[in-house]
Amino acid sequence: MTYLLRLALIIISATTIIIADSLIKKISAGQSFFNIIKDPWMILVYGLYLIGIFIAIFIFISKGELAIYANLFIIFYGIFGAIIGMIFFKETISTIQMAGIGFGLLGAILMNLK
Repeated sequence: MTYLLRLALIIISATTIIIADSLIKKISAGQSFFNIIKDPWMILVYGLYLIGIFIAIFIFISKGELAIYANLFIIFYGIFGAIIGMIFFKETISTIQMAGIGFGLLGAILMNLK
C-alpha cells in the first residue's frame, strides 16, 4: 500500500470515529443511557465505528505500523474533534490549546519523515 493511501485511510478512520463521537454527544443531550442506546441515530454511530475498525484492520493487514497509525490517528482525531467542537458545539479553544494542535500537526509531519 502506498504512503499516501495509508495516510488517507488514517484520516478517514479518524474522521469516521470523531463523527460518531460527535453524534453521541448530540444524541445524549438530556437523555438517559438506555434512551441513547435505543435512539435510531445510534445505528449510524455503530456503522461509523465499524468502518473505522475495518480501516484499521486493512492498514494492519497491509503491513501498517502500529506506532505510526496510532499516533497519526490520535493527532487527526484531536484536530477534527477541536474543529467539530468549535463549529457545531460552540466550544472554545484557548491559545495554549491551539498551540497544542499546531504541535500535533508538527508531530504528524515529523512522524512521517524517514
